[in-house]
Amino acid sequence: MASDGQVVAYAYGASVRVSAPAGVLAGLTGLASPYIEVTSAEAPRDAPHVLVRATPPSGDAWRRVVLESEYEPDRVVWVDDARRRLALVNEDDSWAVQQLLRSVRYLLRWQAYERGDLFLHGGLVRAQGAGIAFLGHKRSGKTSSILSALLNGGADFVSNDDLVITDALTGHGSPRTVNVRTDVLLALTRDTPALLSLLSDTSHPANAFPGRHHTHDAIRSDAGDRLPGSVWVRCAELAHATRCSLLPGSRVDMVVLPRFDSGADGPTLTRLTPTEAYQALSEHVESTATKYDPYLAAWFPTTAADRRVRLLRQLADQALCFRLTQDMRRLADATALLLATRTAAVGPAS
Repeated sequence: MASDGQVVAYAYGASVRVSAPAGVLAGLTGLASPYIEVTSAEAPRDAPHVLVRATPPSGDAWRRVVLESEYEPDRVVWVDDARRRLALVNEDDSWAVQQLLRSVRYLLRWQAYERGDLFLHGGLVRAQGAGIAFLGHKRSGKTSSILSALLNGGADFVSNDDLVITDALTGHGSPRTVNVRTDVLLALTRDTPALLSLLSDTSHPANAFPGRHHTHDAIRSDAGDRLPGSVWVRCAELAHATRCSLLPGSRVDMVVLPRFDSGADGPTLTRLTPTEAYQALSEHVESTATKYDPYLAAWFPTTAADRRVRLLRQLADQALCFRLTQDMRRLADATALLLATRTAAVGPAS
């Protein structure tokens, strides 16, 4: 490949054209798999375009946008609204690949949202032949439940924090990094010590950045060591540490809404009726394709909201929906209950 190249990124039936140096494109291809296909095929004429450059673009068409963060360097993007182009300046290869992946992912999500796909705040695993989605607000136990399913239930990983539902109740994942709270990680390492490697052997550049996770959010281990409040783990790194497979998608057969209760006498599952499920699931529907890079919303002014309503109703009517109460110290028990309940409801996996 030449020093610079062009590829097309595909997912959800959407596409994004990408122009970047060869090394950055190689990094994108590696991080995107298996969720986003990167190919040299011809891009649709109207596909949005992301460029990675050595210098900022010039001309009146471009405007500079700065998005601040407490956890990493500010994200700087040059935006051409008229031609739906984004430009990133490559000052550091690791961040260039990360920021390119984000831009591609956001643009693919916006196209899916425009089409009316259902976006849920939650993740998805596949265990015993069934797709199990975990939905909830921040600190509800979604990531803890997913990690326990991988470690204790033999599950494979689809998604952690941004689930896209399309026709036939197929849930799609994305190469979004999993942010794992360190207290959850330490709780899981009591039974799986190998997970401790995720505190030091992860490649996301934010882990080395002296941000809020190393200051305000930092915690102490039982031994008194100062640790970041959370770590960013790439999907492939999570799969390696938990010995699971990565899946780009799975049909959603079961939906679980977890919550923690340290005083509970063991985990409990409460089945929801379709009416109750519809109301509960509605609380976790994303109202936009992504809250990041908000300027992109203007590129997609109309979306098929009626299709999202139909998909949500279909999910509530056809999937098994439960509320789960669990204790962080007994996550394995909650996973066992979940899988036993699924088997009792529909029979063993074929």
